[in-house]
Amino acid sequence: MTPHALNFDPQHHPISSGNTLYGALTRAAVSIGRLDQRLHNHPLLPAILFRERLEAARVCAGVDGYVIDPWHLAAELEGLRPTMPGEDAIDRGAFVDNAKIAFEQYQWLARPTSTQSAHIQQAAELLHSEAAAVGPLLGAARAFHHWIDAGNSRPPMRGALVAFWQETQLLRVGLPLTGAKAFASGTVWEQAVWLPCFMNALADEAEGIHARVTGIERQWHHARAHSGARRCNSRARTAIDLIAAFPLLSATRLAGLLGISVKSAYLLLERFLAEGFITEVTHRTARRLFALKGFEPLRDVVRPPKRPIADRKRGRPRRDDGGFSTDLVKGKESAQSTPVSLGPLAIDYSALEEAIALADAAIGRMQRFGTKEPDTGIIASDEQDITY
Repeated sequence: MTPHALNFDPQHHPISSGNTLYGALTRAAVSIGRLDQRLHNHPLLPAILFRERLEAARVCAGVDGYVIDPWHLAAELEGLRPTMPGEDAIDRGAFVDNAKIAFEQYQWLARPTSTQSAHIQQAAELLHSEAAAVGPLLGAARAFHHWIDAGNSRPPMRGALVAFWQETQLLRVGLPLTGAKAFASGTVWEQAVWLPCFMNALADEAEGIHARVTGIERQWHHARAHSGARRCNSRARTAIDLIAAFPLLSATRLAGLLGISVKSAYLLLERFLAEGFITEVTHRTARRLFALKGFEPLRDVVRPPKRPIADRKRGRPRRDDGGFSTDLVKGKESAQSTPVSLGPLAIDYSALEEAIALADAAIGRMQRFGTKEPDTGIIASDEQDITY
């Protein structure tokens, strides 16, 4: 890498066609422009943004040293109760910590707090300052490098990039392109080497989003083609379009969007569910949420609601109750040791009876000794009148 690539100036040091930075910059520009053209006014844009924000939070957390499950994050965002994996308090505590980190990563990219917005604004000022001379892509790379050199953290600059791409009209949608893999372990931090790495990371992210959008569109078109809409006024295809556009959809909301009854919406959803076009993610019989195929991992991490056992009354059931789990009874009985019958204890009271007999004999002798005169042998009485 020549010294000119370290501090790029378009007036004094133009980039040659054989330069590594030039190739990476061109690849990133073409990939991002192609993605922007495809997603502009896309009918499934809400669902695409939902999935890509989850994926960006996962990648950013992974580069920062945290392993998170994006589907647990999706369950939290949608107000569902995720399962709590782990066998002890330490495992569950680690899961809670990772969930908190995942939510913070998502906030930086999609819903920053007031405190986060202040840090994002500082990073945005640096982005605009660097981009004024060399353009948005190269300016963003140089700004990110200077931001980290100044001792700042990565999340504020990542959040600033999401808005920066739209402000510079590089992207017309709020896609989270952050170049997170440029911070992977082992990446050379020297600016001349790191700038092409950042550009290639942006290009990889754009191409990955392009491939995932293709998969979503394939599922959508397959569901529309086999939705069974045979009448000209059928709402089946429109229902498929709405389910595909929204990440999660209930029967009540679908009925409101289609202008039909809730019962009719349920009939459509049940038919789509039976034919395998959609999936139900809440494990419920009421207030159910549906999504297009591809959301099965979300169903796996959602905790099923507690359901009462049929014909079981309130309170703790008796052991002989039919609603009481026999497996639980057997498990408790097997866990306890079998009691051993000792039978009646054979206690020898002969020594005690002999001691009691000796005590009675001694008491009798003392009583006789106190009721006789020792010299005359005349019996003395307490009731006898004594005359002096």
